[in-house]
Formats: sequence, structure tokens, C-alpha cells
Amino acid sequence: MPTRKTNISESLGKLEEVAEWFEKQKEIDVEEGLKKVKEGAALIKDLKSRLKEVQNEFNEIKKDLEKGE
Repeated sequence: MPTRKTNISESLGKLEEVAEWFEKQKEIDVEEGLKKVKEGAALIKDLKSRLKEVQNEFNEIKKDLEKGE
């Protein structure tokens, strides 16, 4: 079964929601804060991986275009 590729815009939106959650808190519950930090870290990891994939795809397209010259 193919894995779903990370949607960059969607993940950035979720990461922004995590950051906004911290900004809105007057007193942060440590346990909830830890969950949010873990969520943010997972999003960042997925984004870095997906951005690397996109970069590789662009490089492949560039190589194909250069071959055609």
C-alpha cells in the first residue's frame, strides 16, 4: 500500500497551529506542551524529508531538460 506523501502547505499550516497554541497560553500545561512539541518535531521531520524529495524531483527534471538540449 503506497504511503501518502506529506502535503507541504498542509503540514506548514499544522506547524503554525502548534506555534499559535504556545503563543495563546498564559500558563502552559507541561504534559500538553510536551505533546505539542512532539507534534511539531514530527511535522518538521516530515517536512524536511518531503522537501528533500521535492528537491530531488526538481533536479531530475533539470537533468532531463539539459539532456534535451
